[in-house]
Amino acid sequence: KFTMLGNTATHMPQGLGGLPGMTAMATHRMKKQIAAIGVPDVPEFLDQIVASGGHLWACRMSADMMHIDEDDLYEAVEGIISAADFIEKTEGAQLLFI
Repeated sequence: KFTMLGNTATHMPQGLGGLPGMTAMATHRMKKQIAAIGVPDVPEFLDQIVASGGHLWACRMSADMMHIDEDDLYEAVEGIISAADFIEKTEGAQLLFI
């Protein structure tokens, strides 16, 4: 879901964000804009990354805060790692941070 509350990039009056139905409208509009430029859905995008040789890791701090373990994650995620682990694993690599 996408809300325009607090998001000045929408270029819409912030007061409208609190009205009933505005989150649904904003979400629908955002999905249409994403589809119009050909961005794949998240699962398809993750599959493309892995198929092209990319690696997926989850953030340890985020996982701990959200009480998420590896069983809850997308199957292609290789593990939950800390920032220090990430720096070590990616030394000299080309990175795509999503």
